[in-house]
Amino acid sequence: MGFLRKLGLSCCAVFNRISLPSPLFPRPFFNCIPGDSVFLGRFVSVLVCMTFAGILPSVFAETALGNGARLKTLKIEAFKRELRLPEPSAPHHEPLYTLYVKNRFQDIVRGIDRLPPDQKDARILMLYGNSLLITGQQTEAVTAFQAAFQKTKSPRIKSAALANFALVFSISQRWSEAVRWLEKALEIDREADHWAGQGLALSQLGAFYFKLGDTQKGAAAHIEALEIAETIPIPWLEARQLSQLASLYYRDQTFPLAREYYEKALKIYETLEDPLSEAGTLSALSFVYKDLGRKDAALSLQSKALARYEALQDEDNLSKTWLNLSLLHRDQGRYPDALHAAEQALHIQAPLGDPRKLAEIEGTIGTIYEKRGELTQALRHLKKARAYFEETGASQEIHIVDLRIQRLQDQMP
Repeated sequence: MGFLRKLGLSCCAVFNRISLPSPLFPRPFFNCIPGDSVFLGRFVSVLVCMTFAGILPSVFAETALGNGARLKTLKIEAFKRELRLPEPSAPHHEPLYTLYVKNRFQDIVRGIDRLPPDQKDARILMLYGNSLLITGQQTEAVTAFQAAFQKTKSPRIKSAALANFALVFSISQRWSEAVRWLEKALEIDREADHWAGQGLALSQLGAFYFKLGDTQKGAAAHIEALEIAETIPIPWLEARQLSQLASLYYRDQTFPLAREYYEKALKIYETLEDPLSEAGTLSALSFVYKDLGRKDAALSLQSKALARYEALQDEDNLSKTWLNLSLLHRDQGRYPDALHAAEQALHIQAPLGDPRKLAEIEGTIGTIYEKRGELTQALRHLKKARAYFEETGASQEIHIVDLRIQRLQDQMP
């Protein structure tokens, strides 16, 4: 069981470590996908979460591609779950909180701007900061969170302000600063026995520790967050931790446990009617079944993920999922199907214009042609992959592609 066992962090060993009252973060999800470039032909594990850096910039983006109303709402709701918001405590809070539920953030900002100073208490300032942050006004949001922290004596509001402040740093991928402020929030939550706050903070810290390369602390944080989410309970948070830990078991090549955890997460997401998280989990579970030798089941799960992304008009994830299908077909020697799927991925990704993703698709197409023995075509697509990697300055990937190109050229007459 790899590093999970080295840490003594198997779930059965740690779930009795804390005592909770009986009656509680890709992504940035956070979609976090660690692994190797796909043109190397290796399947990777998928951490089913959204990075805050990935959610926020796209929440209000109005584009012709892949931003259906349902997808937009799901992304907004996902980001709102990451933000702390204290309960309302005064009559003038209620209408503004109702607007927050309805995702009318600009109306909230205008409404709070009109409030007299004596009504701008810490709770209203937290609502103000959240609304500003969701609409992309990060500097103004920081000011609001700082004001809320200074204006209150409530530990819960203080920890909420610090935690939301940490998310601002995560949006710009300043993971060390995000961890520093979030650890302060967690310390306050522990002192106040605020279990819901602890669960969310631990979940977010787990993701941030991984970004900093500290796998051990990340695993420990996710396991403790799972304990809390199961006990309170908080179903969406439980599903997230199950998915994160499933990914770790996958990396450890403990495939039966990875399957068990992903399947538990999938059931929760189905109950919550969260098709975006459900699709990500199906895609991740597909890789597990592939490595268990259940290749037809892997294709079926990946196809189900594709159908959900199509329904959501999620162009970026559609492209990724077509590429996953291409790799699955290629692994089984179904080269015409693999080429078709890769070409679908390329057709969707081309207007989105991400050179790294285009490089991965072109490289995958190159490897398919190589396996078919069509070396001239393989060489053409690998050179396209190299050109795209040059745009990103990815020196390691360029070196790997150069080696493959040289190998092909050596084989040609």
